[in-house]
Amino acid sequence: MDIMIHGGNRVGGVVKAPPSKSYTHRYLFLSLLSKGESIIKNPLKAGDTDATLEAITRFGASGDFERIVGVETPIEPMKPIDCRRSGTTLRIALSIAGLVNGESILDGDPQLRKRPIKPLIDALKELGIEVYTMGEGLPVKVAGGRLNRDSIEISASKSSQFVSSLLYLSMKTGISIEVVDEPVSKGYIDITISCLEEAGVKIYRDGYRFFKAESTDIRGRKYSVPGDYSSAAYLMVIGVLGDGVVIEGLKKDDPHPDRMMIEILRDAGAQINIRDSRIEIEGGKLESIEVDIRDSPDLLPPLAILSAFIDGKTIIRGIEHTRYKETDRPSTLSYNLRVMGVKTEVDGDKMVIYGGEPEPGIFNSFGDHRIAMAFIVASIFLDGRSIVKNADVYRDSYPTFIRDIKSIGAKVMNI
Repeated sequence: MDIMIHGGNRVGGVVKAPPSKSYTHRYLFLSLLSKGESIIKNPLKAGDTDATLEAITRFGASGDFERIVGVETPIEPMKPIDCRRSGTTLRIALSIAGLVNGESILDGDPQLRKRPIKPLIDALKELGIEVYTMGEGLPVKVAGGRLNRDSIEISASKSSQFVSSLLYLSMKTGISIEVVDEPVSKGYIDITISCLEEAGVKIYRDGYRFFKAESTDIRGRKYSVPGDYSSAAYLMVIGVLGDGVVIEGLKKDDPHPDRMMIEILRDAGAQINIRDSRIEIEGGKLESIEVDIRDSPDLLPPLAILSAFIDGKTIIRGIEHTRYKETDRPSTLSYNLRVMGVKTEVDGDKMVIYGGEPEPGIFNSFGDHRIAMAFIVASIFLDGRSIVKNADVYRDSYPTFIRDIKSIGAKVMNI
C-alpha cells in the first residue's frame, strides 16, 4: 500500500506515545519462561511483536498479548517459527530454542534473512547446541538440550541483541557471557537486564564486558509496558518542525537509548520541557549539529529527516551498524533524500547531510518501517503532494502512526 501526503499544513497537538516494542518483546519471552500466568499491561500489538507472540506460542505458551500462561521450559515446536521481519524475535528465539529438548526451525522474511546472526550461532554451537543453517543465515534448525560448558564469549559489535539473547539462556542455565569488544546499542542490554530483574532474576555484571544471570525459575507476574522512545522520535521531529507536540506516556527514567533524541533536539535549538510522563516540544532557531548515534542506531532515520530541513551541514557518526537493519539505512535514506533534492555523503561510519529547502517527491520505504515513517514525516512539511511507496510497513512497530499524525493535523491518505 502506498500513502499520499498533502504537505504544507499546520501540524501540532497532543499525542500519546505508542507502547514500547523493546519492552513488549522482552516481557513476552519472560512470560513464556515463567510458571503460571503473566499479565502485560499496554503491550504493543504490531507486526514485529505479533511474531514474538506466535513464537512463544510455538514454544508452548498459551494466551494473547495481555495474558500469557508460561511453560518454564520451552517445548519442541510442531511447526517452524516465522520471525517475519523481526530481528529481536529471531535472536532471542535462537537462545530459547537452545533450551528445548528437541528441534526448532526458525525462518523469516527475505529482509530478515540478510541480517547478521552468525556471532550468536557460533556462540550457541560452542556451548554444545547443535545449529544448522543455510549458509550463514535463515532458515536455521536448532537442536537444543544440555550445554557442555558454562561460559561463552561473544562479539556484540554488530548487535547488542546477541547479548540480550544469551541473557535469556543464562537465566535458565547460569552461563556467564563475556563480550570481547565494544557493544553497539548498549542501552538495549540495559533494557533486557531491567526486565529480567523485574521478573526476579539476579544479574551479575561488569559494565558491558561480563554478564551472568543466577539460574532461577521465575513466576508469572504483572508487567506494564512504557511508551516507546524510538517511535516517539518521529513525533518529536513533527513537534520541532511544526507547531509543537506534547507526547504523553513516556517513562522519564527509562534506560531506552533513544531518550538521547531529547538532548540532540535541545542541542539543535528545540525547546523541550519534561513534566512527569509528558514531553512538550517546540521548534526554535534550529542549527546543524554533529552527533554520534552508535548507541542509538534507530535515531538515524528521524535525524536524517530533521537534518534535511536545517540549513548547513549535519554530521551523524556511528552509523556503521545501521547497515544491518531492515535495510542498509544509510543507503535507503540517501536515495530518498536525493529525491528531496538534499545532498548527502556517506563515508564509512559517518553520514553528512546538507540541509536547506527539500522538495516533495515519490519516496520508497524499501520495506523498512522506519524509512516509511521518516519520509511520511518529511512529506508533512514539503509544499505539495508526496507519495511513500510500500508505506504500510509502518505497522511493524507503530500501527497507530497514521491515526496519530492525522489527529494533529497531517493530511495523509492511502492510495
